Amino acid sequence: MAELSDLTSQCIRCGFCLESCPTFVITGNEAESPRGRIYLARSMDEGVLDWSVENLSPMDSCVGCRACETACPSGVKYGEILELVRSQFLKQGDGKRGLRQLLWVMSDPLALRAQLWLSQVFGMARMPRVFGKLFSSDPQEADIPSLPEFCGWPPLEDHGLPPIKGEVALLEGCAMSVLYPDVHEATIRLLRRVGYRAVRVKGCCGALHAHNGLLQEAHQKVKQITNSVPTEMPIVANSAGCGGWLKETGPQTFDASEFLFDNGLLELLRASPGLNATLAYHEACHLAHGQKIKEQPRLLLQAIPGLRMIELNEAEMCCGSGGVYNLLQPRLARKMLNRKWSNIADTGANIVATGNPGCHAWIAQAATENGGNVQVLHTISLLEASFLGCLP
Repeated sequence: MAELSDLTSQCIRCGFCLESCPTFVITGNEAESPRGRIYLARSMDEGVLDWSVENLSPMDSCVGCRACETACPSGVKYGEILELVRSQFLKQGDGKRGLRQLLWVMSDPLALRAQLWLSQVFGMARMPRVFGKLFSSDPQEADIPSLPEFCGWPPLEDHGLPPIKGEVALLEGCAMSVLYPDVHEATIRLLRRVGYRAVRVKGCCGALHAHNGLLQEAHQKVKQITNSVPTEMPIVANSAGCGGWLKETGPQTFDASEFLFDNGLLELLRASPGLNATLAYHEACHLAHGQKIKEQPRLLLQAIPGLRMIELNEAEMCCGSGGVYNLLQPRLARKMLNRKWSNIADTGANIVATGNPGCHAWIAQAATENGGNVQVLHTISLLEASFLGCLP
């Protein structure tokens, strides 16, 4: 990883990033813009400013969506800057209380499943205030997800499927495996439709840790994943954040939509039964801005017969989930979600598709709060549903 001084010196303070930044759009505060945060990081790195709690606040308020990287004409690697700055604050002894414990629960499927089960047993809709105060002085806004009641997709008939031409490692991840097992099953089915057998790989990739400054732990988790996958076997991820982090740290990794598009799913979709629905597509930040994958999911969705796709205003703007951001910054996260939902409602769509579990859960909460007439689905689930001719 590059030095903080080298990374921050690449910013020419042009301001192209400002209107792409969700926190700046909301607050209008220069310190809560990419340009302002980079200047702050550089000043602390050079000793002009202290690594103090006052200077931590603007860095903490960043959702880490990396939309500024897409807008930046100078190619500033803002994501790396943010991770290094947060890492430095942790070394100084500053940072969110309870962060390590929160990330442990989120990244351990057994612990997460136990927490969700206990929440259901005791009827807790949101994190109790006594725990929420560990992360934010603002009241929590995120509902506690329910454990899914997934009964499985219908049996996939071998008749008509192509011969198997290779194997890929499907990253199960942590929260994804607990909250959306149906997406993993849909991914496996689609991979088989294009001639690949999926081998499940368990374990957390460390993306949540990296984005919150716990870089040593993050790289250890990447190494564990890498050591469990044969060198020549590509890794497929259906979580945008996981896929982006793995791509940046070395392993041969593909987003599921990217891999399926490159291996012929488009033509198969055009011949599928299709779906009678109206769709809005939300671009997950770490897919659009981190991995620079914008075209493939759209083209695959547009290939579904009968599906009417309406362009979502600010489709590339963050919804406010941001991994655990909606737990750490609930007030700002809620404002981002409200803005996103307003744009979704304007489309009149009855389905929203996205490629990341955090976006999925956060936008689904907004859908429930606004009448429950809009179904939120992972892009992969929607693609598999096209072959069955009905929504899951």
